[in-house]
Amino acid sequence: MLRFCVPVFFMISGALFLAPERELSLRTLWRRNIPRLLVAFACWSLFFALVEVYGPGGSRDLGELAQRFFTGHFHLWFLLALTGMYLVLPLLRAIVRDRATAWYFVTLAGPFAFVLPLLEHLPVVGEVLREVLGTMRVQLVLGYSAYFVLGHLLSRIELSRGRLRWIAATGALGAASTGLGTSLVSRAEGASDELFLDFLTPGVALASVAVFCLARACWRDERGRLPPIAAALAANSLGIYLVHPFFQWVYRQFGITTEFATPLVSVPLLAVLVLIPSLAVSVLLRHIPGARRVIA
Repeated sequence: MLRFCVPVFFMISGALFLAPERELSLRTLWRRNIPRLLVAFACWSLFFALVEVYGPGGSRDLGELAQRFFTGHFHLWFLLALTGMYLVLPLLRAIVRDRATAWYFVTLAGPFAFVLPLLEHLPVVGEVLREVLGTMRVQLVLGYSAYFVLGHLLSRIELSRGRLRWIAATGALGAASTGLGTSLVSRAEGASDELFLDFLTPGVALASVAVFCLARACWRDERGRLPPIAAALAANSLGIYLVHPFFQWVYRQFGITTEFATPLVSVPLLAVLVLIPSLAVSVLLRHIPGARRVIA
């Protein structure tokens, strides 16, 4: 149900960076936006590498430290993916200048980025499909660019309550299909299979669109402002994301994992226990001169 998290991040970024009223020169992009992401990646990658190599049970090996630093902690892929989006921002901004072209871009991404790659896993048919798609090489609409453009488009329209209900229903259907698909393929494989948990799958995409649209419609007052708690979390969301695996690691050192109770209890409780100190660290870094850059 929570797989919408990263796609919504991309959609918010698209809504902000693709806005036509926002000036964004190549000079600004290369001298400020991209370097900030790379600085954040380097700082957090070094931090987590030091924790894993020199923390309890670590190898204390300089070679492993260097390897972990350059490859990055597992969750830092998002910064590199966002850097990739920044690189193509000028092209995406050109695409969204024409509304029809932007919707065509998203429509084309539907089958090629979300549906057909999933069908490649089917027996026999999937092999043929994989060969055909490999020959076509439709690369432009692949990856997370569709979420970027979609975030921009959805942020520029006002949806009626009737349409919001339909979007909510399709989002619930998407979340349900993600859970059902994951359960079925995992049972078939005899082990956990994350095929349907990929961010570029139809179920996750439908849920992400629903969350984006409903949050935008429901979490603002008549002046368009967020409630104070939501605004505080929004301002620190990326910082929370970057630091939260550290507190997961800390709790694991004391044997506190999701296995201490049924997941219906342990997952929400551990999420809160991770959220609170992560929020505190993000707020602290945002108020330390010069340290704000490490949370991008």
